[in-house]
Amino acid sequence: MIIKPLQHSDIALLNEIQPPDWDDISPHIKYYINSPYCEPIKIISGNKICGIGTTLKHKDTVWLAHIIVHPEFRNRGIGKRITDALVKSVDRRKYKTIYLIATELGYPVYLKSGFEIETEYADFDILHGIPPDYEISSSIIPFNENHRSEILKLDKFVTGESRENRLNEHIKNSFVFLSEGKVCGAYFPKLGEGLIIAYEEEAGIELIKLRLKKMKNAFFPIDNKAAFEFYSSGNFKFDKYSKRMRLGKEKKLHLENMYNRVSGQIG
Repeated sequence: MIIKPLQHSDIALLNEIQPPDWDDISPHIKYYINSPYCEPIKIISGNKICGIGTTLKHKDTVWLAHIIVHPEFRNRGIGKRITDALVKSVDRRKYKTIYLIATELGYPVYLKSGFEIETEYADFDILHGIPPDYEISSSIIPFNENHRSEILKLDKFVTGESRENRLNEHIKNSFVFLSEGKVCGAYFPKLGEGLIIAYEEEAGIELIKLRLKKMKNAFFPIDNKAAFEFYSSGNFKFDKYSKRMRLGKEKKLHLENMYNRVSGQIG
């Protein structure tokens, strides 16, 4: 088995490893291949792709994402081999912290590679698929260029990361919750599953209501008690937990201020 960079010509072959309960992975893989901040790889045996994975680099942190093993090649150590290869490719002098979000199937593999569990994300779904008809707060307005620095500062406060490159791709489509003229919360409807971050509970909950106009599920850190209470007491059902894991330097986080994650790729 050989490890090589993932290429555009491989995308048509990925249907064999597409997890049945995941969204289509093709758009994500295309993004990774085209992005200067990602280095996707594949493990091949003959002409068959046995597994894939990628790194996503921020300023001083890296995320591992879409680590997937072909069903026919599971329980052969391929998941660990992909993980270790991705970790080895990272310049640990520059990127001192590596993160990933793990499924129940995957997290024992990552423990073997030295990752530790940092927290968990809760997954809720709307009952019967019918979103509640919430009234949207007048404090929520579309993004204005004057908000950019405040939004980026808020994200750095919540995540401990410098994610400007990824956020700036979608920031013009974002919404902010203003309190006394200052950005108290932000919602990115076009970024992954719809990132919501907020300093204050009111801002976070009101932005959740806006997101639920179009989305039928939610993914957020269990550190956020306000979000957990909101979904537990409403027309929603709990589905599952996934684990946020870390390798390397621990950073100061405020995940209690994250009301919805970006995705399983960058938390």
